[in-house]
Amino acid sequence: MSQLKKISVGDLTLDMYFCGFDGPWMDTPFWRAKFLIRRASEIAQAQSSGYEFCWIDPAQGKDVEHVTPAPQAGSEALTAPPKTAEEEFQSELNEALRLYESAKQTTQVVFKQARLGKTLDMDKCQDLVEEITASLQRNSNALLSIVRLKRADEYTYLHSIAVCTMMVALGRTLGMDDVSCKEAGLAGYLHDVGKAFIPLDILNKPGKLTDQEYRVIQRHPILGYEYLRSSSSVPDYVSEVCRHHHEKMDGSGYPNKQVGNQISIYSRMAAICDVYDAVTSDRPYKTGWDPAESVAQMSSWAGHFDRSIYLAFVKTLGIYPIGSIVKLQSGRTAVVIRQNYQDLTKPVIKAFTTTDSVDVVESQIIDLSDPAQDDVIVERSGQDWMKLKNLGQDYPATLDAPSEVATTPSTEAG
Repeated sequence: MSQLKKISVGDLTLDMYFCGFDGPWMDTPFWRAKFLIRRASEIAQAQSSGYEFCWIDPAQGKDVEHVTPAPQAGSEALTAPPKTAEEEFQSELNEALRLYESAKQTTQVVFKQARLGKTLDMDKCQDLVEEITASLQRNSNALLSIVRLKRADEYTYLHSIAVCTMMVALGRTLGMDDVSCKEAGLAGYLHDVGKAFIPLDILNKPGKLTDQEYRVIQRHPILGYEYLRSSSSVPDYVSEVCRHHHEKMDGSGYPNKQVGNQISIYSRMAAICDVYDAVTSDRPYKTGWDPAESVAQMSSWAGHFDRSIYLAFVKTLGIYPIGSIVKLQSGRTAVVIRQNYQDLTKPVIKAFTTTDSVDVVESQIIDLSDPAQDDVIVERSGQDWMKLKNLGQDYPATLDAPSEVATTPSTEAG
C-alpha cells in the first residue's frame, strides 16, 4: 500500500502524484482528488488555493527530494518577448495537433478494451478530458479546428474526441463551472462506446442500411449503457448520456422516447454535438455537409433539440463554424479558419482568388473584424470545387503556407 507524504504546497512540482490538500475539501480548484501533475498551471492553481500543505504519493510520481522545482507560470516571459496573437494561436495549434494524435491512440485503446469486455480505464479517460479542457481554456479555436480532421475509417474514435471537445466548449458557453464542463466532456467522450459492440461491417457499411441493420445500430446506446454500468468507477451521468443521447425533445427519439426535461441536460447537450459532428463529417456512405449549412438545417428541425441549448451551441461554434465555406463581397470564396467571439459575423478566413477555370491563383488570411479591410461575407457557399481541391480541409497544418501548398490534398482529412 502506498505511503502518502505531506509536503508544503510550495514544494509541488511537475510529475508529482497529487493526493489532496491537508484540510477540508472545499472550494478546490481541481476536478479530481488525485492526479499526476503535468502542467505548471496546475501547480499555480494549487498554490493559489489558500492551502498550506498537501499530500503526494511518491510511489506513483516524483518525490520531493528528487526533483527540480517547477517553473512558475509566466516565468518564461522574463527572458523572452511576449508572443503575438498569431504566434500564440500557432503555438496552441501545434499543441492541439499533438493532443489530437494522442487522444486518437487513447480512444482506440478504450474501444478495444470495451470490445474485449475489459474494465474501462477511467483515469486515462479523465486525463484526456483534462487535457482537452486545458486546450480549450488556452484557445478554443485551435482544438475546435483540429477536431474537424477525420478519416472516414477512423470516424468512431475521432467522433468521440470531437463530441467531448464540443461538450466542454458548449458547457463554458452555458456558464457551467469547470467541474460541470469536464463532466459534460467525459460524458461526451464515452457517449458512443456502445458502437464497440456493433459489427464493423454494419458500422462502416458504404451503402444504405437495411431495416434489420438499422435496428442493430440502434442498440448501441443500450449496449454502451450496460457496459458502463458494469464498472463502479463510471459516474451515473456518463452512463445516462450514453443511453439517452439519441432522445429528442418531442419524444420521438430512442431508446426510451423521453420527452423534454425528462432528458438530462448533459444528454440534451450531447444530442446536439453528436448530430452536428455526424452530419459535417465524411463517412463511407456520404459526404459531410458544410458546417454553416448544417447549423441552419439543424435549427429547422422542430422537436429535435433543446432550443436554448442549441442557441448556445451556435454561439459556441459561430454563425459560420470553422470549416464553413462562404462567399465574399469581393467575389472570392473563403473557408472559415477561426472565430472572432466579439463579432460572430466577422470570423478569420482564408480567401481564395481563382481563374475562370476555377484554378486557385492566390490565397490570403483575412481577419474580417480588422477595421483596415472592408470585405464581408455575403452568403454561405459550400461550393463543391472547394472539396474537390481539398481547400480548407488541411488549413490547421498549413495556415501560413503558400497557396500552392494549401491545394495539396490533406492526409488527415477524410
